[in-house]
Amino acid sequence: MSNFLGEYSCSVDDKGRVKMPVSLKVQFSAEDGGKFMIAKGLDDCLVIYPMETWKEQEKRLRKLDKFNPEHRQFISGITIGLTQMELDGNDRLLISKQLMKYIGNSREVILKGDFDQIQIWDASKYEQYTQLNIANMPDISRTVSKYLNEQEEKTK
Repeated sequence: MSNFLGEYSCSVDDKGRVKMPVSLKVQFSAEDGGKFMIAKGLDDCLVIYPMETWKEQEKRLRKLDKFNPEHRQFISGITIGLTQMELDGNDRLLISKQLMKYIGNSREVILKGDFDQIQIWDASKYEQYTQLNIANMPDISRTVSKYLNEQEEKTK
């Protein structure tokens, strides 16, 4: 399984292409054959899912009840713009016009490794998001710590 780490400033060319940093490219699993999925993320970004990660995500989504309106809405939201892709011969990925609007048609983006996926952020939105998270970190850490402790108790 891929384990993406690091943050990289990248430029988007006039055709919506972004060069994948070598440091991220080498973190893809060879089993994915260079293919991946891209979609609108839950946060204000796009997400690149390696095929292995997407298959796991899809398994979980298929457990949702399509007769439940909230489940349908969630499935619809998490699959906005979902497209299978691969890097071109120059290690670039093409972000569709449909997906570009979710990152504000920005020319400067941040590619951020997020364990089993890569987030693509408009550079200025990423800075705002990061600053907000830093400001809220004491409260967030208490909530996360409680959750992790509860999970550990369940596995005992």
